[in-house]
Amino acid sequence: MAESLDQMIETTWPAEGLERVEACPVCGSGSRSLLYEGLRDWIFFCAPGEWTLYRCDNCRSGYLDPRPTRQTIHLAYRDYFTHEKGDEIGPSFDRPFARIFANGYRNWRYGTEYHPSSWLGVLVKALQPGRRAQIDAEMRHLPRPWPGASLLDVGCGNGLFLGRARDMGWRVVGVEPDPEAAAVARSRRLDVHLGAIEVLDGVNGEFDWITMSHVIEHVHDPIGLLRACHRLLRPGGRIWLETPNLDSIGHSIYGPSWRGLEPPRHLALFTYPSLRQAVSEAGFGNVQDEPHRPVCEMIFGASEAIAAGRHPQAHRFPPPLNGRAARKADRFEDRRRCRHEFITVTACKSKVGKEAP
Repeated sequence: MAESLDQMIETTWPAEGLERVEACPVCGSGSRSLLYEGLRDWIFFCAPGEWTLYRCDNCRSGYLDPRPTRQTIHLAYRDYFTHEKGDEIGPSFDRPFARIFANGYRNWRYGTEYHPSSWLGVLVKALQPGRRAQIDAEMRHLPRPWPGASLLDVGCGNGLFLGRARDMGWRVVGVEPDPEAAAVARSRRLDVHLGAIEVLDGVNGEFDWITMSHVIEHVHDPIGLLRACHRLLRPGGRIWLETPNLDSIGHSIYGPSWRGLEPPRHLALFTYPSLRQAVSEAGFGNVQDEPHRPVCEMIFGASEAIAAGRHPQAHRFPPPLNGRAARKADRFEDRRRCRHEFITVTACKSKVGKEAP
C-alpha cells in the first residue's frame, strides 16, 4: 500500500469503542480460523484502526474480531458514498443514447415514466443481456405494484432506490442510521426514519416487500435483522437482499485486497449456504436466487486499485488491468452461482404458520 495513502488512515480505533466477538454472528459457532489480519480502510480512508478477519469453520462466514461497537461504528462512515445526492434515475450513462434506451426498457419493464426514452430500448436490452441484468438489479427485480402495495428499504442511504420504487408506484418507507444520508434522502421528499431497524419496533405486518442492498454485512446482529424484517412483512410478503460473497472469484484472486471485504464497515461476510441458512433461521421460506449480473470488471478494478495503493473512488472504479480476464470471470460466475461476486436472493414470509423464532 502506497505510503502517502496509507498514512491517511489513523492506526488506532478508540480502545473503549471495541468489542470482542466470541462466536460467529451468523451461526453461533465458536470454531474459527484466521483469514486476514492488519486489514485497514483502503476504500474510503476514513475509518481508523487495523482489523482481523476470521472465518467460521462451521458455516464458512467471515467476521471481524474485535469489531467496533454500536456506539462507535459511525466513525467508519465519516466520508461514505451514501452522503452524495447521486443521479435521480440510476447509473450515469455517459452516452445520451444509452440513457434513452435504458429509460425505454425501464418504462416498459417497470412502469416508470422516465424521459427521454425510446421504445427501441426494449429491443436493445434484448440484445444486451448484461446491460439488462444491470438495470434489473438496479430496480431490485421488483414486480409492478398493486394498489396500496408498500415497500420498506432497510439502510436506504441517500434514497436513490426508494425514489426509483416510488417512480414505479410503490408506497415507500426507508430506514437509515446515518444522519447525513438520511438528510439527503429526505431532501428527495421521501419518508425516511433515522435509525436502525429498531425504530420500527412497534410495527408489525406493515409491508409487502422489504429490500436490503449491501446492508446485512454492516450490522452487528444479522439474524436479528432478518427476524425483524420477517415481523414487518405481511403474510406472503417478500424480502430481497444482496451482499458480497466471500466465496467469489474476486476474493479468491485478490485476497485481502478484495473490494468486498471493506473493514471495518463490513462486520460479517456471507457465502451462499450461510446466507440461505440465516434467512431460513429467521423464518423465511421459498428462497430464490436472482439473475447474475456482470460486476467483475468493477470489482476487479477496485481490488487492483487497493492492491496497488491507489484510491478506488466510489462510482469511478478504474478498469482492471486485464479486462478480458474480468469478462471471462463474469461468464464463469454466470454458470457458477456460488462464485458470484454478490449473493442476491429473495425469500417469502409464509401466508400461514408460526412466526419467526
